[in-house]
Amino acid sequence: MIFRVDYSMPVQNVTAAQERFGTMEEKWDGVKLIGRWHEAGNKGFMVVEAEDAVSLGKYSNQWTDLCDISIVPVMTDEEVGQVLSAS
Repeated sequence: MIFRVDYSMPVQNVTAAQERFGTMEEKWDGVKLIGRWHEAGNKGFMVVEAEDAVSLGKYSNQWTDLCDISIVPVMTDEEVGQVLSAS
């Protein structure tokens, strides 16, 4: 499944988050990064593909001490077409 993962971080966590991100030691077991975009102002989002919810939970758990994270499943055009054709 494909997911959009939004993140934001409180100002007091910015330095620690930048240091952790700088190591590039994130664990991606079962999660494939499709793309990541960063906004000015300590926010951003990424699109990932995950084998299952547990893999995605383990990934996001690496950041929950520093960031607020919201995860939403998303569909491709083809998947939406399947939904519409089933009606």
